Amino acid sequence: MFMHMSMAQTNITINGIDDSALENNIRLLLAEVEPPVGKINQEKYIQSLTKEAQKAVQGFGYYDANIAISELTFAPNSAQPSGRSPNISYQITFDLGSQAKINRVVLVNDLQQINQQAIPKSIHELIAQVRQLEGQRIDHGRYESLKNRLKTLSLIHGYFDFNFVLHKLIVQPNSKNDLSDATPTSTATVHWIFYLGSRYKFGDLTYLRETRGQEIARNVMPFKKGEYFDQSKVGDFSIDMQATGYFSSAIARANAQEAVNYEVPIEVILDPKPKDTFEYGVGVSTDTGPRFTVDWSRPWVNLDGHSLGARLYLSNPRKSLQLNYRVPKANPLNDFMSYQIGFRQTDENQTVSDTFSLAAQRQWGATDEEDWTRIGFIKYEQESFTQGSAEPETTRLLLPGFTYTRTRKQGDIFVSWGDLQQVTVEGGNRSLMSDIDFFKVTARTKWIRELGKHRFILRADAGAIATNDFSQVPSTQRFFAGGDQSIRGFGLNEISDFETTQVDDEVETELLGGKYLAVASVEYAYPVAEDWRMAAFLDVGNASDKPFENPAFGYGLGVHWLSPIGTVRVYLARGESEQEEKPKYRIHLVIGPGL
Repeated sequence: MFMHMSMAQTNITINGIDDSALENNIRLLLAEVEPPVGKINQEKYIQSLTKEAQKAVQGFGYYDANIAISELTFAPNSAQPSGRSPNISYQITFDLGSQAKINRVVLVNDLQQINQQAIPKSIHELIAQVRQLEGQRIDHGRYESLKNRLKTLSLIHGYFDFNFVLHKLIVQPNSKNDLSDATPTSTATVHWIFYLGSRYKFGDLTYLRETRGQEIARNVMPFKKGEYFDQSKVGDFSIDMQATGYFSSAIARANAQEAVNYEVPIEVILDPKPKDTFEYGVGVSTDTGPRFTVDWSRPWVNLDGHSLGARLYLSNPRKSLQLNYRVPKANPLNDFMSYQIGFRQTDENQTVSDTFSLAAQRQWGATDEEDWTRIGFIKYEQESFTQGSAEPETTRLLLPGFTYTRTRKQGDIFVSWGDLQQVTVEGGNRSLMSDIDFFKVTARTKWIRELGKHRFILRADAGAIATNDFSQVPSTQRFFAGGDQSIRGFGLNEISDFETTQVDDEVETELLGGKYLAVASVEYAYPVAEDWRMAAFLDVGNASDKPFENPAFGYGLGVHWLSPIGTVRVYLARGESEQEEKPKYRIHLVIGPGL
């Protein structure tokens, strides 16, 4: 390795070091030493090199190292023909000896004198880690991390009077560790004196500038006045206010300088969204082809936080327009009442359908990741449809029902762990404004788990329909399988119960839709390079007139790219089913977190 100093090059050979991190630290500090001009001041230069080398190895706990530097070798420098800044070469040899040990940890604090119930677990655990340093080799990086972590945790948890009176790592060079140790080595003592003081509590909310939206902010506040302070909750408060959709920006901050009686006021700065906002989106997938969306929202219909929105969705097989009016309840993030009116047009495979719908739903959101989001709804649908070569039908359904959903995950763009559970039950009756008796239940589960470098994705979908007249069940209520999120190797909704007909010496398959749905999938992925994984999968299932009848299979290989926009997954799949005479091959493209 060559170092450039004052137009000269310094060639350093390091002996006796096996640790690359330690060697890099040595080279870094040696490079800070200014080389001599010519052959003068060699002795001072070597002394400076030795001093920096000692600092470099002491940072890794080697306080008893012997360091020897060879005689300097000077060579002409082509950039300085005058000879004033010759190139310098030398060898530096280390006999590191033993790493110093911490033989004593002395902590003086007020932990026993203050409210034990107020001290968070994280601080107790950190103090335990400091005590566990006793008997361990010196690691300056870990020591500094623990010291800084104590300061940080104290402020995060509201110990605003925290005082770190003393924090020292005192090294005693060349001392015997015990009687059996014939070779004296350095030891060290950790000596801390600190006082947490009283833990502050949350005080009143103080609104700066804008007053509109105070009720919305209070309803998403993750703490109450009088609770012990926790900075993470203040951060969550800002995130939750922003997530409500009512504010262009929303910031919460603690003002400890204005604390009274150990209560910290929380200042809130709100910037409500403008009257109307528009968002546009484009995308593409092998299921739908290109797609385009437009979202319009008016977040402030009134000061109570009622909001109005519309969504237009356009793709080749599906088009829809929906208008939504939302009334916030206890928590506008996930607790609200909404009223919807919409129109949906479907033209895919052998399904042609126009659906008009009215709906009212009440959502009670999850309070934590282990809780379930519950949605109760009642919707009216009138669908005019043609399935295959059957005669056109129009069916009206009034469907009360409910949906239970729970999503848990670690990571947003790249999910390393997570699972999704969802079940929906809905039904209608001829005596209650429906043309047929109808009952439907659907369930979905998906699991993502990583064991070391091994990634597993498990998925299953199930459903059943009970009715007095299946021919009048709307096409969009029937079950179909196939597609990126179902059985790969097939297009979207290409698999279902079917009939065959003879037309001009050719056999044509007519999709009917199924009364039952059963699909399962397993996928395994393994990293092969930075940001790249190879995958293999097997999908199996069907949408049929009888449960688990004539399953179709999809299997193949894929590649995952962890791109800046999220995980991009590409699969080459082979599909086999009873309704296809020959196996089908299909490429699937999926972008997103996968849960």
